[in-house]
Amino acid sequence: MIKTAVLKRFVLPETVLLVTLCTWDMLYTLYCVRHGIAKESNPALRSSLHGSNISFILLKGATFLVPVAVLEIIRSIRPKFVTLAMRVGFLAYAVLYIGGSIALLGA
Repeated sequence: MIKTAVLKRFVLPETVLLVTLCTWDMLYTLYCVRHGIAKESNPALRSSLHGSNISFILLKGATFLVPVAVLEIIRSIRPKFVTLAMRVGFLAYAVLYIGGSIALLGA
């Protein structure tokens, strides 16, 4: 049995950061779209906005919560890989989010 500090944590700090960033993006996008500040560029998510806010939240939430949950489940088997994947995922999402925000402001 592997007994490391990584396995003792309920979820990784990287997981919390990634989910927090994705949740912020989801809620901010919803706010901006509903107030006419922005448009959703993803066609599947855009169509969910024609329904209720809940349909958008459920669909957008599934796009990041399902992969994160899968990674947390396999963390006991591949802890170093999952930690690295969460870090890379967070950094990539942050870079794309910031880049997209800058591009939107410059447009």
